[in-house]
Amino acid sequence: MLRTYEAIEKVSNAIIHENLCEAILVKGSIGRGDDDAYSDVDLYVIVNEEKLKQFLDKRIHYLEAYKKIVFYEYMNFVAEQVVAIYDDGLHIDLYTVTRDNLPDKDKAKVIYDPNLILEEYNAGIQQTSPEELAERFSSALYYIVEADSAYQRKNYPWASYILSSSIANCAILLRYLYDKDYTYLGLKKINEIIPCKQYLWIEEASKNLNESGYPLALYKIIKILNYVTDNIDKDIKNLLNLEFFNWMKEKLENQLFQQKNDEEICKIISKGC
Repeated sequence: MLRTYEAIEKVSNAIIHENLCEAILVKGSIGRGDDDAYSDVDLYVIVNEEKLKQFLDKRIHYLEAYKKIVFYEYMNFVAEQVVAIYDDGLHIDLYTVTRDNLPDKDKAKVIYDPNLILEEYNAGIQQTSPEELAERFSSALYYIVEADSAYQRKNYPWASYILSSSIANCAILLRYLYDKDYTYLGLKKINEIIPCKQYLWIEEASKNLNESGYPLALYKIIKILNYVTDNIDKDIKNLLNLEFFNWMKEKLENQLFQQKNDEEICKIISKGC
């Protein structure tokens, strides 16, 4: 048994034993059915309002039913949440919800539902809109300009961080071409989703986020965005800021990330062709 399923079973049994919840379900990769040995657990527990405080006070106790916890933190992102990491490295997000605020995005696997309150629960796919794709396209370009400013100041760690955000937006755009339903997952398991050639562009861009590698990383980002504009649906392409993109391509060889002489830049870029 994978550790994720062992954890789900032990934590769920501890919760069910005290009769404080109405239902339990799992979302994320396990809910979608594309999990593996390295997946984390997104566990949602539906609790009646009158038992909510009692349940919230016992969350760590329930989580400890699996193994020793080395770190935990209370959050409120989608709902009342505990992020827990165990000594075997497993990560569980335990969400406490009511029937009224159970998220209706992404698929789910029902673990416990004695009164069939989830019988008609049908979570929808979190579609990425054309407008959001256009925003991602512009953001990928904007982050390049911001990263270049950090580069010119010789703040290379900050430049790398900002440029990684450009790559992340590129990944969402690339993923849309091959995996429209789960575009929002971006870089998650993208090596299993898109063709090897396009994946290698992302990999090359990522591994060159350093002082000498920025020109090649930028070249790969532009290559990805060119591919996207050539292959994306026409109605979405019409929303993309192609004027900004064309400006970016003009600046690629004579302005952005230029602290080396032109001959050195050409040598770096030619390696990525």
